[in-house]
Amino acid sequence: MKRRIPTVRPRRPVFIGVEGKSEQAFVKFLQHLCDEHSRDLSLICAKGSGGDTVTIVREAHRTLKKRRGRIQYKDRLVLLDEDRVDADLQAGLDAKAVASEFGFEIIYQAPNLEGLLIRLHLGFEQKSVARGTEGERLRKLWPEYGKPPAAHQLIRRFGLDDLRRAAQYDQELKRLLDVISL
Repeated sequence: MKRRIPTVRPRRPVFIGVEGKSEQAFVKFLQHLCDEHSRDLSLICAKGSGGDTVTIVREAHRTLKKRRGRIQYKDRLVLLDEDRVDADLQAGLDAKAVASEFGFEIIYQAPNLEGLLIRLHLGFEQKSVARGTEGERLRKLWPEYGKPPAAHQLIRRFGLDDLRRAAQYDQELKRLLDVISL
């Protein structure tokens, strides 16, 4: 008698370029939620080495070019901190134009990842966070927080309900959740 091998549904790859380790941990957190909620997605994270927003987009493009032959990505994203955009534009750096040239969609974190993490806390979904105060405010809500956070810390701290609640007031987060079917 032949043994029946279960079929495994293929995962849709989603490419996500990020600035550094903190954002990479956030993408791992998102992957955990996708797995936990049976989303057939594979979030492929390309960690950059920091810098301005255009540099982050260009690093994501270089990483994607290296992988291009192996995987076709329908969704290609770059997570950027919104608080850097004005200074970069004043310096003549337009991440949106470069992203468009390379076929990336930008998702802005307002004002940055720490600001987003503040809004994931119950009751803080609508809170605006002044630039430069995010770390201090986040540590008041989450004394154990350390930068960069580890993915397992985010997984223990937050869940899909937190993301969805915050996304009601954050269009960029909502777009990200739509792309990854959460």
